[in-house]
This record gives sequence, C-alpha cells and structure tokens, in this order.
Amino acid sequence: MNKHAILDKIKVARQELSDAEADVGKVLRELKVSVRADKAMIGEALEAAFKKVKLANQDLVDLEKLIESALD
Repeated sequence: MNKHAILDKIKVARQELSDAEADVGKVLRELKVSVRADKAMIGEALEAAFKKVKLANQDLVDLEKLIESALD
C-alpha cells in the first residue's frame, strides 16, 4: 500500500470519528432536554453514534497495524 492510500484511510477514519463525535454531542444535548418517552428514541440514536465511533476506532487500529508492518 502506498503513502497516498494510507493517508486516504487516515482521512476517512478521522472524518468518521468527527461525524460520530457530532452525533454523540447532538444526542447528549437532546437527552438533557427530553422527556422520558423520548429517551428510547434518543437511546437508539446514541447507539448508532457509538457504532460509528467503534467502526472508526477499528479502522484506526487496522491502519496502525498496516503502518507497523510497512515499516518493518
């Protein structure tokens, strides 16, 4: 894998984390002002945001392994 491909993967992972951070922030703000009935819907949104964070984190772990193997 070349330098540009690695940099592209880093850019994608950073964007995923940024998107997830924004989603989590939005959900947390909504959670503060929501009534009890709305919390189930907010919980679903928070779960989706968490999945994005988890995916982005795994992408970064994979990228780290790729870089380590390339530098060996």
